[in-house]
Amino acid sequence: MSMMEHEGHTMGMTMGREMPVVQRLNLFWLAITAALLVIGCVTAGDGQPALWQSWRGLAMVLTSLAFLGWYLVLSPIRARTGWPIPPRIAYPYLATGFGLTAVLFSFSQSFSSALYVLIGLSVSMRPLKETVLPVGVAVLLYLADAGVLPLGARHLALPDALWAGFSILMGVGITYALAALIGERSRRERLFQELSAAHRRLRLSAAQDVELAALRERNRRAREMHDSLGHALVLIAVRIEAAQRLQAVDPTRATAELEETKALVRATMGDLRSSLAGLRLPALDEQHFGMALAELAGDLERRGGTDVEVAIADEADALDRPVQEGLYRVAQEALANVAKHAHARRVRLTLSLCEGTARLEVCDDGVGLGASPRPNGGHYGVVGMRERVEALGGILTLGPRLGGGTLLRASVPIGDAPAPVAGVAPVASKEEVSVRHPHPVG
Repeated sequence: MSMMEHEGHTMGMTMGREMPVVQRLNLFWLAITAALLVIGCVTAGDGQPALWQSWRGLAMVLTSLAFLGWYLVLSPIRARTGWPIPPRIAYPYLATGFGLTAVLFSFSQSFSSALYVLIGLSVSMRPLKETVLPVGVAVLLYLADAGVLPLGARHLALPDALWAGFSILMGVGITYALAALIGERSRRERLFQELSAAHRRLRLSAAQDVELAALRERNRRAREMHDSLGHALVLIAVRIEAAQRLQAVDPTRATAELEETKALVRATMGDLRSSLAGLRLPALDEQHFGMALAELAGDLERRGGTDVEVAIADEADALDRPVQEGLYRVAQEALANVAKHAHARRVRLTLSLCEGTARLEVCDDGVGLGASPRPNGGHYGVVGMRERVEALGGILTLGPRLGGGTLLRASVPIGDAPAPVAGVAPVASKEEVSVRHPHPVG
């Protein structure tokens, strides 16, 4: 079972169980119900001593036990059906309780407290607006048994009748108030459990994102090493074989071939060092983000004599570290591509922040894309840049620049701004509208 499946299974089990507050209240009301039944039996025996000397005493005890068992059945019903209990189960269940209460009334009026149990269960089984009927029946039975209503042999004086009516109505009001409080507490506990499960899933998703990002980085590095080092090693082997063949017939050419091979080996070693150094970002650890980007541009200017113009927003240093790392890598790869393929005299690197988006642009006046190796023809640098930008929820566009050269743009959402839809390019700038790269990038 995967971790996500385990989380879903755990949440399903949690939501299928009763809330802890409901479990504790069930035990509390079970104890109260048992106590009321014991008090009813003892009171009935004291008022009718002959009751224990006949079969009616045993029948009263058995009916009290049946009432207690009836109460206990509610917990597994609620666990199986959830709340609210369906009417096809709730109403027959309540009817059985009313029947048992009527039998207890036949033994003694001391069991009138059982009606409070019926009122409480009626309120707990169905939404409050659907409990008027069973609660109303229980109230009428209580008033009739107390002698308030002229349905039985007993008749109370007006003050006693008013007091009896007030007590039952007060009990009903307290019951509804408790039901509302318990319902709110249960909803909060259920919400807390749902939020806890969502938090666990979020942490799992974050861990998976980190793992996926690492996997993508390994794949990107493998493609880059295959693209550069693999090709260089094959070329070195071919040159060495050619030098061996020329050694006997033309030593001068063989020596020149070996010199070129040594130069290629040194360049390959430089590429290897760059790849290993690219596994970490000391530049961002040692200086601010804006200064690190400016240092990249300075390196290009010093290596190739290219005039590099840099414009970086002052707020760039406040960007989140993942955004800084992603844009730094894109700028690094873009400037490396300029140095290798563009033969440009002027390069411009800009980083702007507007409307919840960080936008990195690298443009040059070089030979353009037509003279450069196509990404889908073996060079994977653009693929790696695209993957980095899309991992941050952004998009990467690459196209010719008006007047010659190339324009690369990486747009990444920051803050609370919505992320652009992956694969959909933003509105093109004026210089991109006139000429658009005809081939897919990456």
